[in-house]
Amino acid sequence: MAGALALVGLLGALEAYTRWPSDAVAAPVTVAPGTRELVLLVHGSFGREEPGMRALEQRFRELVAQRPEVQVVRYNWSPASDNILRAGPRGVAIGAALGARLADAPRLVRLNLVAHSAGAYLLDPLCEAWRATVTPPAIQVRMTFLDPIGLRGLFERGWGARELGRCADVAVAYVNTDDVAPATDRVLRHVRTVDVTAARVAAGYRGDGHRWPIEYYRERLSAGDLPDGDPPAAAP
Repeated sequence: MAGALALVGLLGALEAYTRWPSDAVAAPVTVAPGTRELVLLVHGSFGREEPGMRALEQRFRELVAQRPEVQVVRYNWSPASDNILRAGPRGVAIGAALGARLADAPRLVRLNLVAHSAGAYLLDPLCEAWRATVTPPAIQVRMTFLDPIGLRGLFERGWGARELGRCADVAVAYVNTDDVAPATDRVLRHVRTVDVTAARVAAGYRGDGHRWPIEYYRERLSAGDLPDGDPPAAAP
């Protein structure tokens, strides 16, 4: 009985630790003058130098080479990202801080947010904070989730399926369902969800299944994913 109580107490303490709000400091993003659209790529835990995200950044840069109004940033939130038990609340704090700061870019009207794995925790808080503070009436937020972790705390596996993408105007998720990353195999309620698991075999991809959605997305990324012009004006 004593052992069981100790185990329950330990699990309760860990659960509280994973959910406790964070005051993590967000590294700043400098938005270049004249930027109308910001493409922000967010890595997951231990993903600061993730080769797939570096390749994705390069692909975006190729697509916007002739579009000076679009800025591409691969955002580094390490080491805050690398404590898996605290990645959720830290991601929320960092995302909210970034969103508030982006309001200082007066010409910015479109966010194109792309996150792998635990990077998903940043996107909705960032979007919500930006919408709450930005002044232009015509704004748009696009989100792309690449095998996003939807775990809250230790046990709430359905949180991401309920909550991710709720702030976006347009959102899509590419998920792989047979890897060990927790809660990355769900259909997201607010997001068009594409299961790319079978495509990995067809493509002959031999890497980690959790990273396969990055490669899948990069291979299909085209200029159509970066629409020209400003978003339509808000209705009066």
